[in-house]
Amino acid sequence: MQKLKGLWIPAEILLNEELSDKEKIILAIILYLSEETKSCFASNKYIANIVKVTHERVSKIISSLKDKGYVDVKLKYKTYSKEIEQRQIIPKPENINRYSQKLQEGIEESNYSDSQKQLYPIGKNDKDIINNIKNKKIYNNSSNSNKKSNYKGRDYTNFDFTKLYANADAFV
Repeated sequence: MQKLKGLWIPAEILLNEELSDKEKIILAIILYLSEETKSCFASNKYIANIVKVTHERVSKIISSLKDKGYVDVKLKYKTYSKEIEQRQIIPKPENINRYSQKLQEGIEESNYSDSQKQLYPIGKNDKDIINNIKNKKIYNNSSNSNKKSNYKGRDYTNFDFTKLYANADAFV
């Protein structure tokens, strides 16, 4: 099994309001582990150890992702038995990408300038992001206008830094 080195959560998963946080993480893990073989063979225990939930919870989350159409699950049973020999989780990229397509519906080509090359535009409900961008622009404009060109740093040549320590006597 492939060793997990890190995890990239694509924007179409991260911004998807249809998925819970754990579903987003587990779906990203499934995508990562299925990069080479186009399917994931990780056990519930393996995923549970990464996400720090029980293997039963992982099973429910994978079932939820299947019900929502993000993955397909194929089971291979042992001969003459109902015991599962192997489970294959196959991500459905066309359904994973449908969320970002929903965001872009109704946005005309003329709404974008050449400098806006975002694949996943900020939605109307992303108030925190919008406010952060506005505040950053306001801060940058005001801090640039308040800067003095003849700024001089503070002079600490005669400052006794040992007074800052609780046990200043120990340094003497």
